[in-house]
Amino acid sequence: MTKFPNLHIVLVEPENPGNVGFVSRVMANFGVSNLRIVGMDPKQDQYAQMFSVHAVDILEAAEIFPDLKSALSDIDAAWAATARTGHNHSVTRAAVPLPELPDPISRDGQVALVFGRESIGLKNEEASMCDLIFTIPASKSYNSLNLSHAVAVVLYSLFVRYAPEEPRLPTDARAATWKERDQVCIFFDELVDETRIKDFRKPIAKQVFRNLLGRSYMTGREIATLTGTIRKIRELTEKEKSVSV
Repeated sequence: MTKFPNLHIVLVEPENPGNVGFVSRVMANFGVSNLRIVGMDPKQDQYAQMFSVHAVDILEAAEIFPDLKSALSDIDAAWAATARTGHNHSVTRAAVPLPELPDPISRDGQVALVFGRESIGLKNEEASMCDLIFTIPASKSYNSLNLSHAVAVVLYSLFVRYAPEEPRLPTDARAATWKERDQVCIFFDELVDETRIKDFRKPIAKQVFRNLLGRSYMTGREIATLTGTIRKIRELTEKEKSVSV
């Protein structure tokens, strides 16, 4: 039975077809059926078939994409797993601990969990395409998990906290789309460019705003209200600037 109908597992250029088979099996264990693979198609590999066991239907139904951007084109929220994190002063690498990941079913849109290559994980530009990055608690002496193990730990964490006993009815509130969130970021960037803060701080302010949006659940109504508010503030800023000239 599918426990997370709107959840997608995205594997970016997996290097070991056997791991893809194990991931398919783990997905079946925890009620997830949507698998997306970026890169070469491993579905017919003997090890992928062998290790998927009774979840071969998930493996064979996996969608193949040429790059991560296309794999996320219809996704409303993307959460990337990483072992490399920064500290509080690093706004581009601030990560959410796995136990704090929100309930994917609470979102009406499609949610993707993105996992990188076994050798190097996700590249920075790939992680930047996602709304947030999260980490799996592990020993500091060796915190890099095998791909299938990482997927298993994440899905177990979500399953024990959020898997419903009965199917949940969708809410009336529509989740904000990626395009809507991107538009409000554009308006915010323009507003920041007009403010009297030091130039080197402007990219930081823009990134922090994106981080906040990525970690929050916003409805279409909320994002529209925020967009309208930022536009009004920007208009007032431009008017003040023209008067002072």
